[in-house]
Amino acid sequence: MTQPPNPYGPPNNGWQQQPAQPPYGAPGPAAPGPGPSYGPSYGPGGPGYGPGYGSGGYGPGGPRRSRALLYVVIAVVGVFVLLGAVALIVPKLIGSDDDQAAPTAPSPASSQPAGSPQPTSEPSSAPSSAPATPGPRLTEASTLATKFLAFLNANDQTHAVALGCADSKNLLAGQLLVMIDPPTKLSVTGPAASVSSYYPRISVPFSGTTKGGAPLAGTVDIMDEPSQPLCVRLTSLAR
Repeated sequence: MTQPPNPYGPPNNGWQQQPAQPPYGAPGPAAPGPGPSYGPSYGPGGPGYGPGYGSGGYGPGGPRRSRALLYVVIAVVGVFVLLGAVALIVPKLIGSDDDQAAPTAPSPASSQPAGSPQPTSEPSSAPSSAPATPGPRLTEASTLATKFLAFLNANDQTHAVALGCADSKNLLAGQLLVMIDPPTKLSVTGPAASVSSYYPRISVPFSGTTKGGAPLAGTVDIMDEPSQPLCVRLTSLAR
C-alpha cells in the first residue's frame, strides 16, 4: 500500500518507521544538565556572586583578614603594657632590697665612748665689749691738734698758722689774732671725732686759759680729705 505524498516534508516511499518506545516503567533519556548560571543564586547563606564572594564579604577572606590584623595589634599593645609594668616594678623591688641590706650609720652621740664629756654649744662669735680703736686718720688728727696748741702756748702763731689749710690760712691767722693773747695754756681734752659738715672734717676738743687766766674751750677743726694730708682749717669756740 502506497502512502500519499506529504506536502510538508520530504517524500516517504513507505510507512515511516517510528522510534521504538521504551517499555512502561523504564527511565527515559536523561535531560540535558543545567547551563552556566549568570545570576545570583539563592541558596543557604544568602545570595552568592561567584567564587570567593560569599555572604558578608567583598573579596577573598575580607573580614577574616581584618579581624586577624586587629588581634595582632591588640596582642602587641598588651606586650608593651606588660613590659612597662615590669620595668616599673623591678627597680622598686631592687631598691627596697638594697635599703634593707644597707647598714645604718651610727649616730654621732652613740659613736662617742661612754664617760667622755659631751660637746657643749659652740662658742659665741659676738664681738667683745672692748672699745674700738680709733682709725689712723683720727689718731693723726689728735696728734696734729696737740702740735697746733703747743705752738699757741709758745706764742708762736707763725708755725701754728703754717699747719693750716692753703685756702684758709688767712682766716685762721685772723682768728688766732683775736682769740689768743699770751700767756696761754691750752691742751687736748677728748678724742677726735668725725663730724658731718659741708666739708669733711675731724674735730678735736681742747680747753685751757689765755690772756693770763681767761678760760677758753672749743675744738680744733681739721680738714679730712681722703686723698690729701690733714690740715687745720679753723678753730671753733665753745659757747
